[in-house]
Amino acid sequence: MTEPQTAHGTAEQTAPALQELVDDAAFLSHEHQLHLVDHHGDDAWGAEMTTGSFTFTSATGEETTCRLQFLGTAAPGPESWMWAWNNVNDFPDDVLRAAEKTRETGLREATEAELPLTDDLPYRLALAAKAVTGSWTHYSAPVGGGTRAWFLLDADGLALPAPSVPRVVRVLSEGLLSVTVVDHRRAVASYAAARGLETSDDDGALVLTLPDGSVVVRFDERGRIAGIAATARAVSAPDTELEVPEPGEPAVTEEPGPAAEPAQEPRRRSWFRRRG
Repeated sequence: MTEPQTAHGTAEQTAPALQELVDDAAFLSHEHQLHLVDHHGDDAWGAEMTTGSFTFTSATGEETTCRLQFLGTAAPGPESWMWAWNNVNDFPDDVLRAAEKTRETGLREATEAELPLTDDLPYRLALAAKAVTGSWTHYSAPVGGGTRAWFLLDADGLALPAPSVPRVVRVLSEGLLSVTVVDHRRAVASYAAARGLETSDDDGALVLTLPDGSVVVRFDERGRIAGIAATARAVSAPDTELEVPEPGEPAVTEEPGPAAEPAQEPRRRSWFRRRG
């Protein structure tokens, strides 16, 4: 499962900057995480690294299996992020391809096996990997001792539904709260392109055209989102202006607002260890 996305960091291209990848991925990532929480927010989880499978199990015992890519770990002990391509656990190459592909772009933060841990670093690196690979859903799994393993997940059931005005408004309003976005216009344009939305300029504002209406994003003199207006269009009904809250100030967090982890204590696997 992938979404349309401009490729980053091929051999012929200059190595991307982390913030550029974060800006490109921020909104689409947030929408995918909302979708994940809607469907699996309370599920237990299990990861089988030898087969590259990640399983959600609902309270009723229903299982959903995804393909996983292992990105890396965030460990509070050594206070560091370790990329999966370092492979201290001797996992199969197939589950490391996303980490390797991110490394191959030349992204500076992806070429060092271990990085000093900050609160938002794992999520920013996951966003970079999403922009590079086109795999848009992540899961941050507790694996003991405060360490979290970060995965990208793919499955047919994780594909987004068709875009709608209410959902796009929510994504754009909340997305700035999940991670620091610097180039707001670039971030909105990247999201629109990935979702296949037609865009146009209206006196400096960016207009997104959707099947059920339109969303107009206004920017201030610094290029930051200053307001969002939406018009919903129903069949056999006139256009209706929606009241849209002003986007909040961006805050740096490890995870988007709705937690990607289940509320109940998840299953933990003994497959994981970390050296260093």
